[in-house]
Amino acid sequence: MKKINFSINSFFIFISVIFVVMVAGLFFQFNSVINKTSSEINKIEINRANALTRKLVLHVRNKITGNFSILLKDKALRKVISNFLSLYITDEFKYIYVIYKDKKGIYRYLLDGSDSLDRGEFKQKFNPLLENLWKKSFQIGRPMHGFQSKADGLWITYLHPIMINGKTRAVLAVDISTKEYQNLNNFLIPLYDFLKIFLFVITVIVLVVLSQMYMFYKERKKSIIDPLTRLHNRNYLKEIWNKINLEKVAILMLDIDHFKSVNDTYGHDIGDVVLRSIAKRLMSEIRLEDRVIRYGGEEFLIFLEWPKNDDEVMQISQRICKSIANDKIRINEDLSINITISIGVNINPSNSGTLREAIILADKMLYTAKNEGRNRVAYSK
Repeated sequence: MKKINFSINSFFIFISVIFVVMVAGLFFQFNSVINKTSSEINKIEINRANALTRKLVLHVRNKITGNFSILLKDKALRKVISNFLSLYITDEFKYIYVIYKDKKGIYRYLLDGSDSLDRGEFKQKFNPLLENLWKKSFQIGRPMHGFQSKADGLWITYLHPIMINGKTRAVLAVDISTKEYQNLNNFLIPLYDFLKIFLFVITVIVLVVLSQMYMFYKERKKSIIDPLTRLHNRNYLKEIWNKINLEKVAILMLDIDHFKSVNDTYGHDIGDVVLRSIAKRLMSEIRLEDRVIRYGGEEFLIFLEWPKNDDEVMQISQRICKSIANDKIRINEDLSINITISIGVNINPSNSGTLREAIILADKMLYTAKNEGRNRVAYSK
């Protein structure tokens, strides 16, 4: 009987765990998709910024023809290049400017294509938010990018050094606005919220269904389980009636000898203890694949599944009979009762034609065992 409790409970636990794992997997998978999508958008923006800054740096280099100091001296040239940079200012590329370091190593504006209200004046001190990024860009001399806090509507800052004769003389910067980032969020966040609500609703529905199924199986188990012995009862026998293959079972009918005298002598409470003890011993003596049914009163029906041969059936039935006879049932410290059983065995039920006739034959063998003196096994021929 413990097998059935374990299988039913473990089944629902297993299904619940599998479902939770699936929901969690789906949730984390979607998170992964969001992160990958965000990463791809980042790459796209960075690649676009790289393409733009290469073009702009090339334009600056062509204008100064290798003479960087001309930018520091020629105001008109700075204005022309700044106006050129301003042509690429968009909602996406919010700021485009060039920063150089003076002799004291202070960052200062050299060129700025931003709108006049936001434009940095020539030699105006520049205080970078991503100071380490700017420092590395001047030192290493290759394009770099960093992510802003988005507090000021900026998302990514892309830096492209302007190299003159192998030396970084200035850095061209492009600040990418949060527009694309917000567009991404405007698409993904509602989808993400929908997924959370959807998964929550599905989880509730599935848990309700599982709980209903569990209650159904619990009620069903009550209907097919004998409450006293925790063995299957005759309702269970009705359920499996048409599933029993008579060619692949042996049938044992058992009866507790002189059980009425136990009730009369010790009372029905002690009789119940005896029934429970016999049930446990039967379960301990049979194989996992066999089935024990409380057939009624003190009678028990056993289906031995897939016996190898007649000898195995005889060995199992004799073992059951001797095990119960040789081990007294302890009621309490002062009382132990010696109980015996009689067993009738239909070794080849297929010869009976139907299950009903096969059980009747096992019952006849039981009465043969009783008539021959009890505490023994009688076999069909």
